[in-house]
Amino acid sequence: MFQKIRFYINFWLNGISKYNIHSPMVHEFIENVLDNNIKYYAFLGIEHYRQILLKDSTVLNLKDLGQGSKAIKSKLITLKSLTKNVQSTPKKAQVLFKLVNYFQCKNILELGTSLGITTAYLSSANKKASITTIEGDSTIFNMAKSNFKKLGLKNVNIINSSFDKILPTILKNKFDLIFFDGNHSKKATLKYFNWALENLNDEIIFVFDDIYWSKGMKSAWNEISKSSKVKLSLDLFSLGIVFFKNNRQKEHINLIHPCNLY
Repeated sequence: MFQKIRFYINFWLNGISKYNIHSPMVHEFIENVLDNNIKYYAFLGIEHYRQILLKDSTVLNLKDLGQGSKAIKSKLITLKSLTKNVQSTPKKAQVLFKLVNYFQCKNILELGTSLGITTAYLSSANKKASITTIEGDSTIFNMAKSNFKKLGLKNVNIINSSFDKILPTILKNKFDLIFFDGNHSKKATLKYFNWALENLNDEIIFVFDDIYWSKGMKSAWNEISKSSKVKLSLDLFSLGIVFFKNNRQKEHINLIHPCNLY
């Protein structure tokens, strides 16, 4: 906790508000995604289901905790505890929904399904989109499949596999958005980032969760934002977003915004 506070103080000292940004693209992103206060109908159903999971005391026996995980310390965990500690917060998940909705992303890859709450937001943001999500633990995989069925999601393909095994094949497909949320170690994050770069198109958007989770994740994010292929890196503290459009000069922005604390 204290480390994260120090990270945020440094982030704030080097950050700027939306009123000091000159890029029209970033202004439009802030207005249409971050400052968009619309409460979409889909939010109600997803959050109602989250509340059901938060009351479920079923004990799960996990097999794959995932390297770099600090939120899960034991292989035995209740469903309500897993929901509370691993899922994206409602406000963060809703930022992802609005991002997908604004850019009308059609092919989305999520690394780390967990119970599928965030996946549900990605799915609901564009019903015509195709969502591929990967979960390494078989118990959580089966739980997520059940959750998708109960939520009535028709456009989600969930795969039970380790990232190292499946990503070299999956990343040959063309995606509009990749959400990196399955392994919070520096080594793995940079490995998956570099694999994704091998089939890069300049319209794709990468979103990284928990970029200030640890010193390792902060270091990985610094390397990602400095990559010569990244044209715009937007540091929201709670999320890191990178764009690859070639028709702009390279820019990095630490954006001071309420979403920093989502």
